[in-house]
Amino acid sequence: MMRFEDLKRAVFAGADNVIAREIELCELDSFVGDGDHGITVRKGYQKVESSINEQDPDSMSDLMLSAGMGLADTAGGAIGPILASMFLGFADSLKGKEELSVSDLADMFDNGLFRVQDLGGAKAGDCTMVDTLLPFVESLKNDESGDVKEALQLAVQKGLEGSDATKDMIPKLGRAKNLAERAIGYIDAGSRSMYYFLKGFADNAVV
Repeated sequence: MMRFEDLKRAVFAGADNVIAREIELCELDSFVGDGDHGITVRKGYQKVESSINEQDPDSMSDLMLSAGMGLADTAGGAIGPILASMFLGFADSLKGKEELSVSDLADMFDNGLFRVQDLGGAKAGDCTMVDTLLPFVESLKNDESGDVKEALQLAVQKGLEGSDATKDMIPKLGRAKNLAERAIGYIDAGSRSMYYFLKGFADNAVV
């Protein structure tokens, strides 16, 4: 089971992992986009951390609410509102929760995924962060171990496979869609930054 301090540690670790990948993510984005994805998400996840520290939430739901509001105020472009909506989805699913099982985590990430898709309109195969987040969520939903650490590690591996698969997809949304088949061969930067957040989260959810 995860408790408040576990969740807080995992969120910060996920944010730190994205922040540390700024240059790599900008390089990925330069192939098919503006080349600023790493900068944008670095600013957004830094605000996640500062917002949580400033507001000092004392519940799981308020922790995610602080993160989401911080992102809404800071991260630019299309990705900012989408990531903010994901964290606000997390917050909604965590109301009244004091500890999290694998099933609770599946519900949390599933609600975040729903918000992302509802706002951005992305589906599986559109070459976006959904191609990372969806298999991650499905893996958690299908977990049979009941062990949080084991379930998250398997889920994040599925997320990586989903991100890797974007290099064979034709983008359907965003600037990259204008390249059509010419975008094939490049991993989507948004899918990769989502993987790095999930990886940091999964690796630090259980001490």
